[in-house]
Amino acid sequence: MPTHGGQIAFVGGHKMATEVDPWEVAQREFEEETNHGRDCLEYLGCLPPVLTARLRPIVPVMAKLTLGTDQFLRDVKSNGEWDEILAYPWSALIKEDGWEYAWRHGFVSNAVMFHPIKTGTYLPLAQNSKSHLLWGATAHMIWTFLSLYFNK
Repeated sequence: MPTHGGQIAFVGGHKMATEVDPWEVAQREFEEETNHGRDCLEYLGCLPPVLTARLRPIVPVMAKLTLGTDQFLRDVKSNGEWDEILAYPWSALIKEDGWEYAWRHGFVSNAVMFHPIKTGTYLPLAQNSKSHLLWGATAHMIWTFLSLYFNK
């Protein structure tokens, strides 16, 4: 997106007037942005809302992809909202020592989580020529999910 160039983000978007709940929005956005059908998603639940730096709420919807990674990456097509897509292993995300944080001072002071994604650690390997930084709202959502998953 023009306002988030170079940033890692999940598939997502704004609720349409006809949509009732976040799961419905997530399924539509997934179809629009990946060219995959919603039938390959298994609903897990919603995480607590996350406020962006502009105080806009994001409702993270958690779903399990029932397709294999190779099939997903082979058939995924951008609708123009993203340039690259990558698959990064949970085994790397669950290592607490792989995360860093800094303090953000705004209306309140809070920790901002970061996770470096190094070259050679994600798929697709054909485009795996640069490192990335997982940070901001996306990192916050993942950290919250991991905290709940491991009950820490």
